[in-house]
Amino acid sequence: MRGTNGRSQPPARSGVGLAGSLVLSCLALVALSGCEGGILDVDDSGVIVPADLDAAGPSAIPTLVNGAVGAYHEAVDGVVRYTALLTDEMILAGTFPTRFQVDARRIQPSNADVEGEMYTPLHRARLQADTVAFLLEDKLDDPDFAESEPLLREGIAIAKLYAGFTRLWLGESYCWSILTGLFPESAPVMPDDRVTEALAILQEAEGRAAAMGLFPVALAALIGQARAHLWLGDFDQAAAVASLVPRGFVYRAEYSGNNAEQYNGMYTFTWGDTQAIRWTVGDGTAGSSGGERWEHLEEFLALGLLRNRPPGFTALSQAVPVVLQMLYNERGSDIFMASWTEAALIRAEIAVRSGQTGLAEELLNDLRADYSLRATIEWGVNPPPGGSALLPIQLSGDFEPDLARVVAERARELWLTGDRLTTGRRLKRDPQVAIDLFPPKAQIGGGEDIAFPIPQIELDNNPELTSGDACPAGQSVGSWS
Repeated sequence: MRGTNGRSQPPARSGVGLAGSLVLSCLALVALSGCEGGILDVDDSGVIVPADLDAAGPSAIPTLVNGAVGAYHEAVDGVVRYTALLTDEMILAGTFPTRFQVDARRIQPSNADVEGEMYTPLHRARLQADTVAFLLEDKLDDPDFAESEPLLREGIAIAKLYAGFTRLWLGESYCWSILTGLFPESAPVMPDDRVTEALAILQEAEGRAAAMGLFPVALAALIGQARAHLWLGDFDQAAAVASLVPRGFVYRAEYSGNNAEQYNGMYTFTWGDTQAIRWTVGDGTAGSSGGERWEHLEEFLALGLLRNRPPGFTALSQAVPVVLQMLYNERGSDIFMASWTEAALIRAEIAVRSGQTGLAEELLNDLRADYSLRATIEWGVNPPPGGSALLPIQLSGDFEPDLARVVAERARELWLTGDRLTTGRRLKRDPQVAIDLFPPKAQIGGGEDIAFPIPQIELDNNPELTSGDACPAGQSVGSWS
């Protein structure tokens, strides 16, 4: 494990995947929350209740925190894959009709793959983070845990960080969402309200982490806060918070080559390791995806981020040519959860919005100057001939073209991290701009979804929902927003 994620954070995947870790289901919390129904009302093995923590004592603290961290990494893996498919980052190279729905931007609530690979892991990660924080807070006044108070407080800060980030994903990716477990809700919550909730939790995480000297956790929480402020349109606050993040800071979702459950899923499904190739980058020739072409295809090929039709790589659907992503080129490739590059891009966007063209240009050119070096060091991407294909840019001073330039820089710096949906949806909801990052899908019978719905299994099992509650009234399949 790299040390950038905090000195006391346990390894995220030390031989224990989500299924094998201490998964905290709703059943484990009946005595605490009285939760009934919902996606998390399932029978998980390895559940833990307060009595188990009492029996295990302070030695259980690292295991609990490790479980929460690992659950989040499991969840974000699915977020990255399915948001890439919904946007223009990836196209379907397989044959599953459920995944085709996402690529075609026409997602049915009954879509079992989206539910099983994105929605449920995300809610389990959120519940696990909430529960770990609750259990550890409950022990702060327990004399049996007195000597472990610093470890308790560190664990709470880390759990709060992941509780905040899971809520960010729910707000940014879903048309609305509803929670069960420790904080059961009686009705779905709209995206802005969910992001506002995430912001408050991330502020708490930052304060707790800073008090304990967990500065990487505090910085990650700051980036999450800046992201939340940007979503909510609190531009001055977003810029102020982002400016506190030092250059070079990275907080990762970590993966491992130990076993297939711990692999980076985007690597697995694009490189054909243990699975046939089912995701690839569109080059405009795949009719099954409506001729979708990645907007930055040529630039990414020049940067070594893509390989066009490499020998030996064949997609499950052989009619779809393989354009191989090189960002995650190993089983254990990590995914950026929070980074200084995101903070710089937030500042650049707000500089454009506030007419500070020179500042925006400076921030973007700083990112461009050493991108290839960073890509080589971080992900092992072979540098282009000459060392860099990115020359300095000059902004025009015109709002929308300059904003589009910032968005293009985001596409490279935050590629395959889940940000493309967040940015695309945020801009679609912004009445001040006319930038559309979503690929047209009408020619293959697709729709215009820019968000995911609550899945059918949640609608069927959560007593607070009806069959018509997949998204707010007025939205339907093909127009989820």
